[in-house]
Amino acid sequence: MKNKVLAGKIAKSLFNIAKENDALLVVENDLTESSKSILNEQSFITLMNNPNILKEKKCQIIDAAFKGVNPYVVNVIKILANNLHVNLIDEVREDFQKLNNKFNKTQLVKVESVYKLTDEELEKVANAIKSKIKVDNVEIENVLDETLIGGLRISYDGKVIDSTIKARIQEMKNKLSTI
Repeated sequence: MKNKVLAGKIAKSLFNIAKENDALLVVENDLTESSKSILNEQSFITLMNNPNILKEKKCQIIDAAFKGVNPYVVNVIKILANNLHVNLIDEVREDFQKLNNKFNKTQLVKVESVYKLTDEELEKVANAIKSKIKVDNVEIENVLDETLIGGLRISYDGKVIDSTIKARIQEMKNKLSTI
């Protein structure tokens, strides 16, 4: 819990400075890519979370590894490393993304389907979500799941709309088992 609070505070500070400097998009992109890079390198996490390595040395390594990355993002990585919390980078990214999406009135939506939806189908889903929850923008991640048989499962903000054939079969199965 303490780590989640810390990640949230760092994300909020990063969001505020990025917003003040009109750098939200660049910071979000760099933070996402940096987070992926860090999480894919367990040896980097181990090195940065090692209390025996001097902070100055960690900063030099980070500057070299993240050359070309937005300086606000680099500073966040340094803060996390110097406090032995570099493994929190993804929580910082998630919290930053939530703040940025709220600011931009954007909702992230996961749409699960048996096949890859066309742009037209994705646009219909996006428009339906926009009108339902009153947001300006919808970002859709189309995830393929052949076990659904047909239909869509739409997930956003902790809510799930399941109109899949698999869900209907399960519902009928449950009703029949009570008879």
